[in-house]
Amino acid sequence: MRQRGSMKIAVVGGGVAGLGTAWRLGQAGATVTLFDGGVIPARGGAATWASGGMICARLEMRDAPAPLKAFALNARAAWPGFAGELARKAQTETGYVERGALHAVFVGEPFPEPGEGVELIDANAARALEPGLAPDLRGASWAQGEAHVDPRWLALALVRACRAAGVTFAPGTRVLRLAPHGDGVGGVVTDKGLLRFDHVVLAAGAWTSELLAASDLPGPRLRPVKGQMLSLAGGAAPPVSRLVWAPGCYIIPHADGHILIGATQEETGFDTGLDHAAIDRLKDHAVRAVPALAELPEIERFAGLRPASDDGLPLLGGVGVEHLTLASGQFRNGILLAPLIADAAAQHALENRLPPVARPFTAARFTVAAA
Repeated sequence: MRQRGSMKIAVVGGGVAGLGTAWRLGQAGATVTLFDGGVIPARGGAATWASGGMICARLEMRDAPAPLKAFALNARAAWPGFAGELARKAQTETGYVERGALHAVFVGEPFPEPGEGVELIDANAARALEPGLAPDLRGASWAQGEAHVDPRWLALALVRACRAAGVTFAPGTRVLRLAPHGDGVGGVVTDKGLLRFDHVVLAAGAWTSELLAASDLPGPRLRPVKGQMLSLAGGAAPPVSRLVWAPGCYIIPHADGHILIGATQEETGFDTGLDHAAIDRLKDHAVRAVPALAELPEIERFAGLRPASDDGLPLLGGVGVEHLTLASGQFRNGILLAPLIADAAAQHALENRLPPVARPFTAARFTVAAA
């Protein structure tokens, strides 16, 4: 990307998409202000803070459309460099680890098709990787190249990297709508008044469509999909050492010793209330797969809203309105796709174009179809 020190850019949204884009824009020399109605990084109900941190381009994307699978594989390839650069710039850890992932298969269950980069292994080989798996284990799909990151450490590292790149934060500042200017957008109207900008990046997750509608702007529909999770205290010797997919749940051990168990998928609008019966079922599934998890104390139960588009694909770039970039619609894959989302949104804001790998996800596909 070319250096654009003269551009004054607003980024709306304090999750991984907004923070990553703001960081790249700041590095390119733009004058960037990042807005969020709460604290930064965004927390209550935000997808990033309530995510598992999976970076699974093979296991999770096995049945994805070809463009999304290609995007995910490119994002996975970018992650080591992204995590390393972020740790250096932020001078803090992200919890990024490459330990692979297992899809455990138990008696009475069929083996899934392995897919590219995934091998089927028997129970002995799977237990050598994860000795804590339940006795009726049949085997597993093993994806050696998978990884995960602590999403909260990641978000906090992005905040520090943004500050080092000169990004200004405006926490507790709610953006009510985008301000018109000529044939496009010329700033943001907040609960504290009108602020003018040369360009606006809208990375507001599940709230993106609401802001477009409040601004009388065209754009795709995004709906919130609630995901509930819980975390356990793993202690000095946690019973799992890598990401494990099991029937009805996934289990993710993180660098600070806590273990995440997720996640539900519910169409409940913007409700972030906890359904403890549903979370209990998640825990039961996890204990069924790794019995020793039953002995661990709970730390937290929480929920977040994943932004889902009508066709299930990310939303990037413009919607036919000048000086506006969207970076949303990642659904369950915001962490996996984060390096490419940040690069693509920043490039569009600075140069009015998306990189080739991101062009299938142009947000304008919905406005063109509706015309």
